[in-house]
Amino acid sequence: MWDLGVELLHGFSNETFKMHVMLFCTINDFPTYDNLLGYNVKGHKACPICEEDTTSQQLKHGRKTLYLQHRRFLRSHHPYWRLKKIL
Repeated sequence: MWDLGVELLHGFSNETFKMHVMLFCTINDFPTYDNLLGYNVKGHKACPICEEDTTSQQLKHGRKTLYLQHRRFLRSHHPYWRLKKIL
């Protein structure tokens, strides 16, 4: 929408004008990420950061996908490595 612009109608003056739009920054959850940007957040490659390097496994007798090695980017002595409960 930045390059081409969008023709809009000004409600007060009843004139058309071309608006150029740019999405600068968003903070959102995964379902919104899917809706807003069209990125598939389901399946084996769901992580938008890891993409092809996402480590996932399908449960043998189920339809659930497990995402493993999610702490691999933390430094070796990070406090999260010692956590036993899920955050």
